[in-house]
Amino acid sequence: MKLLLLTLMAAAANAGPSYTRVFTEQNQVGNYADFNDYVPNLSLVGFDNTIDSVIQTGMWMYYDNQNYNIVSGKVYWVHGIDIHVNFPTEYTNMCTSLRYAGSPNYLNEDTWTMYEGSYFTGVEYYGNGESSNFGPITGSVSSFILTGLSPWTIYSGENWSGDTMCVYPNTDHDVGSNGATIDFGIFPEVSPFVGIWGPVVEPRVLWECLGSCGSVWGPVGVYVFLW
Repeated sequence: MKLLLLTLMAAAANAGPSYTRVFTEQNQVGNYADFNDYVPNLSLVGFDNTIDSVIQTGMWMYYDNQNYNIVSGKVYWVHGIDIHVNFPTEYTNMCTSLRYAGSPNYLNEDTWTMYEGSYFTGVEYYGNGESSNFGPITGSVSSFILTGLSPWTIYSGENWSGDTMCVYPNTDHDVGSNGATIDFGIFPEVSPFVGIWGPVVEPRVLWECLGSCGSVWGPVGVYVFLW
């Protein structure tokens, strides 16, 4: 079978640290395409509903529908450094859009990404420093991903006001064969965290804090906000 190569990556000098090579068959064979940026509609590049396996670095989310499941659908995420992954049967030939989490410049930079929908779907709001609100998803954050090594303090109100709690990028730690590392705090839903931080924030306030986050204090005096 003739191998079709579809390369959509930027020139190496401009490429970010996250990449995914997606294949039309299991075990990283068949036609393939390279991506290092968001793709809201894979049909525009001729790779819709064809992905069965990947080689990738970073955390990538693969969505059932266009625009990162702005309409509800399946989502499959994978993270690691130069990893080879076969998609489970229920996620093969499913992906219509894809994107990564974290910095476009550095592999393990301190970052946060807030998502309007659970399981990292819909509109996102990204930052690596202070922000007084979450733009178009202010008041509707349902999931989030942290990268790097620094914790963040969530506030229940905007402008660093109200009740607080800390979140850490310590749910997952990936190490590559070259010694490179990535640390993640992967929180696909807000509701499971109610009450687990104990006396810092009472459970009722904690739920309000995570359910409609207002602001966050980040590393070395840097502010970040969740509303």
